[in-house]
Amino acid sequence: MKRLVCWLLPAVFCMSCGESRQPETSVLTVDDDTSFPKREICLQDIAEVEYVPLMTSDSVLLGDMLPESVSDEGIAVKGSQFKDIYLFDRTGQQLQGYINRCGQGPEEYTSIVSCIMDWQRREVFIADFTSLKVYGFDGTYRRTLLRDADMMALILHDLDSRHLLCARERKDATQPYRPYFRLSKEDGKADTLAVTVPRFLASNRKVLWDDGSMNMAYGFMPLLSGCEDRVWLTAVALDTVFRLHPDQKTEPVLVPRHAPTTDDEAPLLYFRGMSDRFVWLSWTPRNVTVRMSDMQAGIRERNPVYMYDRNSRTWCEPVYRNRDLATDTQDVSYIDLSSVPYGYALVLLNPANLVEAYRNGDIVGEKLKQIAATLAEDDNPVLMLLKMKN
Repeated sequence: MKRLVCWLLPAVFCMSCGESRQPETSVLTVDDDTSFPKREICLQDIAEVEYVPLMTSDSVLLGDMLPESVSDEGIAVKGSQFKDIYLFDRTGQQLQGYINRCGQGPEEYTSIVSCIMDWQRREVFIADFTSLKVYGFDGTYRRTLLRDADMMALILHDLDSRHLLCARERKDATQPYRPYFRLSKEDGKADTLAVTVPRFLASNRKVLWDDGSMNMAYGFMPLLSGCEDRVWLTAVALDTVFRLHPDQKTEPVLVPRHAPTTDDEAPLLYFRGMSDRFVWLSWTPRNVTVRMSDMQAGIRERNPVYMYDRNSRTWCEPVYRNRDLATDTQDVSYIDLSSVPYGYALVLLNPANLVEAYRNGDIVGEKLKQIAATLAEDDNPVLMLLKMKN
């Protein structure tokens, strides 16, 4: 059966305070009863491309870590040992800050579980396993917002100049609950949002052990999804993906036709991101059986990511190509939508692969060729920044 797509005009279109008014957008409703065909997508056809090489020195070695944040003000990358953060300027060639306060002291973090950049305040919010601390770009400790907290159970996102947005799942919730709250960037004061989730929903996982025993577990779905300057409420029990505006108004953007709260067999919608033209999502099966031996070996079944084009009103499973490379041996398998502003995407290019492609004469784009000519195999990665076309 072909998947049905329709457009519904929302009853109320909410705009955040201070934003310029944009044309009304429609809510995309999508069925989940089939898969979509694979389609080759040339990145240069859907986006304007910019390459940003990150500087390399004896003290700045990043490995293959995706940036935490890319904005007009700079680029933030977490170190490969989860102990430090490098803050580059927008060109990627100069450091404007560096944070390494890993330790056991009251002004230190034990590891970087997650971090949020506030480029305007020139502050970094760093969560370890039990606390949320704030540092200046020079690494100076400023304050602690949360103590003795289970930070692994807390999702954080930047909301506005004065608040973070937080979400805490409750896997025991059989009644309506409110998982979302604002957290003051100054004193850590919490303010619960008036968004009610009817009950806890997740993917049910049956785990099979080698001795034949079995136990049940949950495959958690994210309560929040966001990019640098927008955030969406994605709790599957809401039956709708909402954009949350800074004034706390919600705007529906995506709806599964089979609501998981009323259909126990309906798969769960995993919202990946969107631009004005494109939407990315995947589906997580409601009930999954996995083997512990596969999990221990790192073997996981990956759900396809689908892309919707509003211009052509078609879905596909995209296979991305980079026109600046003459062969398809280095196809892009993943584009990141969370660390960049709305309307952008990011691809991480491995320097060793670029060096090999340059030696083989497989780089045809002049800008990328110039960058690859100066690279060493163990240099820091090159960012491929995509500004999506409308």
